[in-house]
Amino acid sequence: MSPVAARAREHGARTMEIGPWRATAAPRTVCLGACEVSGDRNAAHLARAIRQAAPDVRLIGIGGPAMQAAGVEVRVQTADLGFIGVSEGLRMLPELLRLFRSCQRLIVEERPDLVVLIDSEFVTTPFAVWLRRRRVPAAFFFPPQVWLWGRWRLPAIRPLARRFISAFAAEAEIYRAGGADTVYVGHPLRDLVSVHGDSADALRAIGLDPARPVVALMPGSRRAEIRALLPPMLGAAHMLQQRDPRLQFAVPLAAEALRADVERGVRASGLRSIAVYPHESYAVLSRARVVLQCSGTATLEAGLLGLPAVIVYRCRPLEYWLGRHVLVNAPFLGMVNILLAEGVQPELMQEDVTPERLAVEAWSLLTDETRRRAIQRRLAELPAVLGTPGAFNRVTDALIDLLPPEELRTPADLPARAANIG
Repeated sequence: MSPVAARAREHGARTMEIGPWRATAAPRTVCLGACEVSGDRNAAHLARAIRQAAPDVRLIGIGGPAMQAAGVEVRVQTADLGFIGVSEGLRMLPELLRLFRSCQRLIVEERPDLVVLIDSEFVTTPFAVWLRRRRVPAAFFFPPQVWLWGRWRLPAIRPLARRFISAFAAEAEIYRAGGADTVYVGHPLRDLVSVHGDSADALRAIGLDPARPVVALMPGSRRAEIRALLPPMLGAAHMLQQRDPRLQFAVPLAAEALRADVERGVRASGLRSIAVYPHESYAVLSRARVVLQCSGTATLEAGLLGLPAVIVYRCRPLEYWLGRHVLVNAPFLGMVNILLAEGVQPELMQEDVTPERLAVEAWSLLTDETRRRAIQRRLAELPAVLGTPGAFNRVTDALIDLLPPEELRTPADLPARAANIG
């Protein structure tokens, strides 16, 4: 029995012989591809929405534990792949090449009807080039961020996917104006950021006192971010605690794989009244009076909860200079500030990311009620900017629309041999 026929029989499909190939009445197959923690989570939520709307669709994946928990057949593990900047990407080049070859084999072996590439544009864009050469249909969810940097890339990116599904209205307008099949769905965090359960109980469950003020530390979802940002955050926490001994600190883990790195740093700091916990709900975070956080998705989470925050970022000096002065079109780095077109949340970059500067900004946000109220008034505008709830359902509709209407698939236009993946 051929591998194609064996897979079809395994999934309960009928097969019929057509020359040297087997056309199969196999389930329509979608491959979800995500390379970092946030992408893995978004892919997991999307998988659940697809299963609800189209239970006959088979889901295979390139991703991590969140996708697996959502019932996706994860065939290539990537969730711990995140890196910052060109230099770190070059250091990881052998691992990236191995990943690329594994993903190619998966596509050749499984012949999905659609590949959905989620975020992580420095990995997904080259893969989309390969998919186009192999005539494999692809769609981007969180496509390359041409609205923030490198708009000149749009003519080269547009042919890589059948559809570009955007969470940001400004981004969707740019893709649409460039001739791309574009669907604006709003941001998934509009569905996800809400508080369930009693926040006081949630604090007690991780060993914190509901009667004392909380400062949240969110150093990022990549190991390089943890190394660069956790020490100055912990140093600032020491200074804040010296000024107000009632303060306690919560560190929500972006991924369980980061626990050892984070707990090692916390132990070395000697900080008291601090809890490291899995970021499974927003009950604890919602009680934070101030957040110290790495720029990224977390800034939107804090913003939607109405929490004043200090946004920080640090990378190699040359990469920072290129980003700020050559590549990036945005005047801010934090997504909250970009979307609101104002420095609502204070930002500290590069050499300014010190315990002393962090402590000064955080203390101001803790104690200056006028400043706090002004920030919270602007943050109240964020939900409208991010669109209406229901993003994952809209993404699902946009993807199912790309699938073939019939279950019978004849993969004659795809390579027969997994070895032929160049």
